[in-house]
Amino acid sequence: MPPEFVQGGDPIDDEQEVTVWRITRLTALALTIGLTLGAIGSQLAGAQQQQSLKRTDLLKLDLGEIKDSEMNVWVADIAAGAATGRHSHATPRFVYVIEGAVVLEMDGKPSQTFKTGEAFAEMPNEIHNFRNASTTESARALGFQSARKGQPLQTNVP
Repeated sequence: MPPEFVQGGDPIDDEQEVTVWRITRLTALALTIGLTLGAIGSQLAGAQQQQSLKRTDLLKLDLGEIKDSEMNVWVADIAAGAATGRHSHATPRFVYVIEGAVVLEMDGKPSQTFKTGEAFAEMPNEIHNFRNASTTESARALGFQSARKGQPLQTNVP
């Protein structure tokens, strides 16, 4: 059987062929493991982020008197140190703090802290961040927002 040649004309011996084969397999295995760990890590990070701010819908009511509108009511459980990230709303949102304290950070305005029993409004198209004021205690808030049917209640902003 004639010997195999690589570019340049030198024959490949069995030892070199096995070495190349092993390197190829190890590279493929390392790449597969890296991609798998990356996917798992990104899923865990996403799950942790989702768990840090949990919204439970309490009521979604068709407002028959106001064409194509519905009222949304929910409670938000906000883990210690959690935040929504910058976002805005197309319609007014009203928030009542049930437990703990939260901070409302409106672009271009001083931050405001609201404690248990206090309420505030987030007006349409105002970019803001909403976060738990504490890094050790959770917070809870009740939210109310009327919007057109199918309209997103919130739009994230970079």
